[in-house]
Amino acid sequence: MVQAGTQHDRLAAALEAIVIGDRRACYPKVTAELGWQEGLLQTAAAIARGERLSVPHWQAHFQSLTSSAVALNALPYLWVMADAHGHHRVAVHRWVEDLELSPAAAVACEQLFAILCQQMGAAHSLSALAPLLPSRVSSWNDSGPVAQALSLVVQSQGQFEVAFGLACHREWSAAIPPRGGCAIALVSLLTGLTGGRVGLGAALRQRWLLDYRPAQPDPWQGVDVDALAAALHRRWAGVALPNIAPSFP
Repeated sequence: MVQAGTQHDRLAAALEAIVIGDRRACYPKVTAELGWQEGLLQTAAAIARGERLSVPHWQAHFQSLTSSAVALNALPYLWVMADAHGHHRVAVHRWVEDLELSPAAAVACEQLFAILCQQMGAAHSLSALAPLLPSRVSSWNDSGPVAQALSLVVQSQGQFEVAFGLACHREWSAAIPPRGGCAIALVSLLTGLTGGRVGLGAALRQRWLLDYRPAQPDPWQGVDVDALAAALHRRWAGVALPNIAPSFP
């Protein structure tokens, strides 16, 4: 049993929330971000195997994504590099630079890394996240997709249903760059990260994870989210994985 409120619990909740939010969202599946789900699973599997997403192998992949999708696909790497004091910030910055990402994508990665590091600390309150929101931008859209998602989560007091409803009400699920399906996924990720599995609630997890039977092709079908979270958490903790076949790609 994963203890509530631990790093493992909040990582598992973040991944579960991404799946729940993506399955619930009513956006068209044909978007500029099509395939970000498979990309996230591939990067997670690589990190679980002990890889570090080397630039020569992954550069083309990340350069093909929108800034929102880049942040989501970088999540497994950013997670294992994060700690409460941000000791690996320089290494993450160098990795982002070496990938030669767009300025917006680079900012999205570094903002998400800052959030992950903050959540590794002793205080997990939403108020502690507020200072991470950019205060000097010429317009709201200039703050970037991660900052916009974080602001909405803070406004929603970390409640998944409220944050998800607001995102849909603001048409964040529309296939309009820089939002599209990834905007919902970013909001979901951050609500899961800040609230843990308790914040998601048993009813949501039962309906969209355990009992979900897709009427159309589902990118998450057959994925063991618990196994994925456990593998990433062990890598973050520096524990070698047993030599067994993983339950994800």
